[in-house]
Amino acid sequence: MATATITGHQTRESLDAPSARVSPLRHLNPTAVSAAAKIESRNREVHLPPVSIYRWWARRTAAVNGAIIDAFAQDHPGKLLIADVFAGGGVIPLAAAVRNHQVYAQDLNPWAATGLAAMLGLPTANSLREAYAAMRQWIDAEVSAAYGTTLSDGTSGLVSHTFRVATAECTNCHVRARLFPHAMVTLLARRERDKPEAFLACPEGHLFAGDSSEVNICPQCKTKTDPDATYTARRQVVCRSCKHEDRLEQRAGTWQWEIVLVERSGKKKRELALPSTSEIEAADHERWQPSRQLGAIPEGQETKVLLRHGFTTWDDLYPRRQRYLLERILLSAQSCSQDAAVVQAMSMAVIGSAEMAGHVSRWDRYYLKSYESMAGHRFNLTTLTVEPNAWGTHNSGRGTVLRRINQLIKAAEWFHKKTAKDVSVEGPLFATAKTPAPFTDDVRVVEGSSETILLPDGVVDLVLTDPPYHDDVQYSELSRPFRAWANIVDGPLWHPQMDDGHLSGEAVVNGALGQLTEDGAYGGLLQRIFTEVRRTLKPSGHLVFSYANRSPSAWVEVFNALQAAGFRASGCEIVHSENETDHAKRGVRACTLDLILDLVVADETPIEPHHPRTTEDSIEVTFLRIVADTFAKIGSLPTGWEKQFQADLASTAFLAGPKKAKPAPPEKA
Repeated sequence: MATATITGHQTRESLDAPSARVSPLRHLNPTAVSAAAKIESRNREVHLPPVSIYRWWARRTAAVNGAIIDAFAQDHPGKLLIADVFAGGGVIPLAAAVRNHQVYAQDLNPWAATGLAAMLGLPTANSLREAYAAMRQWIDAEVSAAYGTTLSDGTSGLVSHTFRVATAECTNCHVRARLFPHAMVTLLARRERDKPEAFLACPEGHLFAGDSSEVNICPQCKTKTDPDATYTARRQVVCRSCKHEDRLEQRAGTWQWEIVLVERSGKKKRELALPSTSEIEAADHERWQPSRQLGAIPEGQETKVLLRHGFTTWDDLYPRRQRYLLERILLSAQSCSQDAAVVQAMSMAVIGSAEMAGHVSRWDRYYLKSYESMAGHRFNLTTLTVEPNAWGTHNSGRGTVLRRINQLIKAAEWFHKKTAKDVSVEGPLFATAKTPAPFTDDVRVVEGSSETILLPDGVVDLVLTDPPYHDDVQYSELSRPFRAWANIVDGPLWHPQMDDGHLSGEAVVNGALGQLTEDGAYGGLLQRIFTEVRRTLKPSGHLVFSYANRSPSAWVEVFNALQAAGFRASGCEIVHSENETDHAKRGVRACTLDLILDLVVADETPIEPHHPRTTEDSIEVTFLRIVADTFAKIGSLPTGWEKQFQADLASTAFLAGPKKAKPAPPEKA
């Protein structure tokens, strides 16, 4: 795990003195913490292997949250009860568990709650290896029958990826055409090897081997093909026959998928090639008949792109062969061990691979790898898709079952080395109005809205959490494919009545559903949750959480919710949080920093406020310093404070952008 230097010290005796409340954030070294967070965020699974147990979005780093826990522990030595009431991706519960603190983790989403219990209750690496061996005996023959092939040198191997292009009819002349998104379909070697060999698609839709560094002539129709050409820019397509222009969604009712390329994998070799007749027949053979239905795709903010382009059920996201094999592999996971924790972990690995849906996953044509269907926190829509071998191969297949099981074993080794014991996990329990007695296990996992927290009054030392950032990530919608797959398991992984499609009570604004869209609704829900948090905190406890958002109104709702719930600000700090090199964040004014907010229950005890000490200088830091100045007033924010605050933020370069220079007046004749 990436770690960061923590400085400063204060004795317990000085804290117990009634002179002032102080923030644990004063112990943080923001420069060191940010440096560690940058390293971790660029390869989270290496620095924190258990996060690979289940897929989640917008995870924060253990470098930051672990440093906060250590800072708090300097003032409150001993074993702590640490609660995360928006546990989601589980980084905070994991950081607390490996430090041998007691952990309470809660999330509304059943996929998150199930994943948290599986991650924090990981069985031993040896038990997972035995389960993997049992699955191999059961599934190897089926994988070979589905993906077995012969490489160009005559050796046997497996198809690791099957590429399909969408074909559709023009709405004007009804001529069907291939809808390649780009002229360059894929390089044959990663970009940094500086080799120009590639597969190209000509404007007529013919695929051929060519040179990506120059204009080519299609060997079939003799049409000039520019490797830099884009054919479906802004999801528009022009018919080659009648020149009529359509949006892709206008052709959705006539979409069909055609296999145009395969990647084969041998013991020491990978090759991209045009598919053989036998490979095409194997991919679409009638024997692939899935036995379960995954259910309809609901209307939503992120799912609307799927619905507009003709996907109506989750089944539609998968070629039949991929869906059939995933069913069979999931069935093998259910019988791979007598240990329920082992079965749970292996099942999570199989279900996680469902994010590589063969009708939605896209191919990185420069770096020769596939991307999950929800890359960038959005459902992708592409007309050139890639179906991975559902099981995977040893030298190719990002996100496949085989890769996930290998990572699962590494995660178990890492986790048990860090904790040096078997961690006892209670749950997932379901949130009810009844508050149970304090728990004796190491971890309690709860599913349901944190408007009800299953803890008695005044028992929590530190609530460290990461609430949903307004409307930035639609967790319910993005997790729906996983929840659909989990619900087909014999003996569901969670209570089926809790999974009703859209999750009622999610603290996420969703315009497509009208969810928390009324003024104050988002803040009102947060207020109820923060009020419940206050009930569970010890008198000496702190609420600490990170927040990042470009919307001034989102900050207004959060600050009003905190004050109305009976909190006051104790301190804040600015730290690095996101990988600024991510595709979705390059070249835009995206949030890459977090404001860490520290609060205590409002009372008469004086506070020594802690202000940000970051040495970074950027337009985002300037934006966050304005936010921090207003945050420091929580507990005594006056009526009407919102208007000036929002105006100040709106005027920053982070939101408004650089001022455009006025054009020079024309010269006089």
